[in-house]
Amino acid sequence: MSISVGRDFFIAISFCLLSWCQFSFAYAGNELVKIETVKKAGSDTVIATNNSRMPVMVTLQLSSSSNLASSRNWPIQVQLAGGQSLELVEVSAANKQFGYTFYYNSQFVQGDAWARHDAGVSYRIPFLAGQAFQILQSADGPLFTHTTVATRYAVDINMPVGTTVIAARAGIVVEVVRQFADNGKAEAEFFDKANYVRVLHDDGSWADYVHLMQNSTQVQPGQRVEVGNVLGLSGNSGFSTTPHLHFHVQVNQNGTIISLPFRFRNAHDGVFTPLYQTWLIPDAQNLTVSKTKTKKTLRECLPTGKAIDDAVIRCLSS
Repeated sequence: MSISVGRDFFIAISFCLLSWCQFSFAYAGNELVKIETVKKAGSDTVIATNNSRMPVMVTLQLSSSSNLASSRNWPIQVQLAGGQSLELVEVSAANKQFGYTFYYNSQFVQGDAWARHDAGVSYRIPFLAGQAFQILQSADGPLFTHTTVATRYAVDINMPVGTTVIAARAGIVVEVVRQFADNGKAEAEFFDKANYVRVLHDDGSWADYVHLMQNSTQVQPGQRVEVGNVLGLSGNSGFSTTPHLHFHVQVNQNGTIISLPFRFRNAHDGVFTPLYQTWLIPDAQNLTVSKTKTKKTLRECLPTGKAIDDAVIRCLSS
């Protein structure tokens, strides 16, 4: 008789607390990474499937066992590429005359655990607008909510709903959430209701653009974006008390998600570190706009019932 039990468990790997806002990404264990035990003749095999486009580090911890022979030593730690499925371990009875049992826990963390952020990279101001917007929270100022290692160097940029958000650095879009309404509130039920786009960079780090307007994103998972490509429009979704854009750069550092210090760049200031209560001046837009033309309001560009499309993006950008 052979008995095996696997217990799927993981830690929410991208938890972020924001100035005036906070949000968390929460996934069920069988949505992002699936761990399953498959019975074979006289043995069991544990298989992990990464359903995301991000690399993930999967760890199996053996909690208890009896009469167990294993093809690998425990704990088991394996990195899976986006979309990859892999047999992690095969177990069987050490003494074939008796049955065996094994119980295990599984955890995963997104990101390449061996990635190293290119410290020489600077990031374009991540929005297009005819004015500068102020930084509400950054690493050098009072940290209202950016108090974890995952959020330490994040910035919150004050901006009205409908501001065009662009890619600050080239990469592959790996996650898009767009369905939540722009009714942000500082209440726990809004923690996981922020719209966002996640872009994975070539060095294994990634950037998150958070609190976007509902259904405004213009990119899809798997799509490559270059610097300046439109991602969507800013909004007020999730745990938030004022419209703004949350931006951070993160990396998996040996199994822990950490935020990284980064530098912005623009034509006005060159390369610089974002500082609390300073103003970010976006570079000139690549749009032809009459100097005598008055600015359009959100209501003019996006009438009730109209879908977000390229024409709306151009209208709001002007």
